[in-house]
Amino acid sequence: MKKYSGIHFYINIINFNKIITDEEINTKGVTHSIHALDTFFASIEKYGKNISQNLVVEKITGSRLHLFVVDEVETAFEVVKSVSFYAQKLANYLNKEIPKYKILKDFQINAGASYGGFYDFEFVSKEGYSETTTIGYSANYAAKLQALSGCGMLSISENIYEVLSVEEQKKYKRIDEESLKKYKQDKYYTISFNNLNLYLDEMELQNAKEYANSSNLGDIEFTGVRKLLDFEDLSKTKCKKLDGIPVFADVRGFTSQFDEDDNNLEEMARKTQTILESMYQINTCCGGVHIQFQGDRELSLYHNVPSQIINGVFQSEKKCYKSAVLASMRMIDEIRKYGVFIGVGEDFGKLFATKIGARGEKDNILLGETVINADLMEDKNAKENQVAITEEVFEGLEVEDEYLSSQFKKNGNYYVATVGYKEYIRGLSFKQQEINNSRNNYNGAWRK
Repeated sequence: MKKYSGIHFYINIINFNKIITDEEINTKGVTHSIHALDTFFASIEKYGKNISQNLVVEKITGSRLHLFVVDEVETAFEVVKSVSFYAQKLANYLNKEIPKYKILKDFQINAGASYGGFYDFEFVSKEGYSETTTIGYSANYAAKLQALSGCGMLSISENIYEVLSVEEQKKYKRIDEESLKKYKQDKYYTISFNNLNLYLDEMELQNAKEYANSSNLGDIEFTGVRKLLDFEDLSKTKCKKLDGIPVFADVRGFTSQFDEDDNNLEEMARKTQTILESMYQINTCCGGVHIQFQGDRELSLYHNVPSQIINGVFQSEKKCYKSAVLASMRMIDEIRKYGVFIGVGEDFGKLFATKIGARGEKDNILLGETVINADLMEDKNAKENQVAITEEVFEGLEVEDEYLSSQFKKNGNYYVATVGYKEYIRGLSFKQQEINNSRNNYNGAWRK
């Protein structure tokens, strides 16, 4: 791991879930959404790299682009402002000037930025899979500020605001926010993208149009799966359509353990690394597909494999409900060893898998209403040491393993289990013992 100082910032398409859902309902696919998302993020990356070699595009997490600038705070923030201003202009430009995107609603965006120290961590599995992620207070806090930002707004941390000139500070509005106390903060500052009042050459937007027209919507092909999904086989034009369960596993209250002044950054970075590695190993060993790390959260996928004939032998359909739930329970047991707790959310349904343009098609992307619902299960419904699942997951699980499904209790329109894997196994053992006793199924020598 390498330690740096700089500004983390996130640019997010606020209404992208709605855009995907509408297209999926209207066209039974998400071709236009994938194409537009690729154009948007790839163009931002190209523009940012042209103005600063210190800009790094870390990853795409759903509809959010995570970037950071390694530099002194004043210099780094000039880059943040320029890239954010360009992103806003591009969001307004896409649908109006590029005919293939006219069926989509306009992208509505916001952004958040924070300055501080962080570690750049490259995760490499024993199988050779590699993924880079950053660990630190500033990364987590920037994500929180982005989530708080209004539509068309850039929100910044107090340590960025303090280095601005008095004249520039007057453009920002102070927001007092109770939820920032866990970050040891109580306020942030926000500004409309349009009030940044920066100059943008029209040619920069024309470049995005050229990129969009360099590939046709008809080039994007969706095929089914016949084996475990491998993202190495995917690209913007080679996508997969499948039925499965996205699993979001998030460490609860972890950000509050980071010191604002980065005093415990090295200790927390190593702890984060260990936790992420543990979640990755459990999911890949239990038949899941790792999608990506999202800060101190992991997204993985469990999916059905349709019935087929292989070498003349019929193979029945492989279901994913039980394996997804048991992996979630295993993670609950494993992560509590480190003095922290996770919440897990799952939904089952149609999914679209692809890789898109930022950083040369390096980001694994999973799209669809099912992903949106799984995200909400984790974020809104799963407490510490809980797995929250939708009705669709519960019904499939009930067919595959009735006893496992009985561990879940209904809460409104979803189901929750507060059971780890070891507790489930103990309960299953007692259940089997009761069945054996009721059938007098015990050792005959004892009976004598």
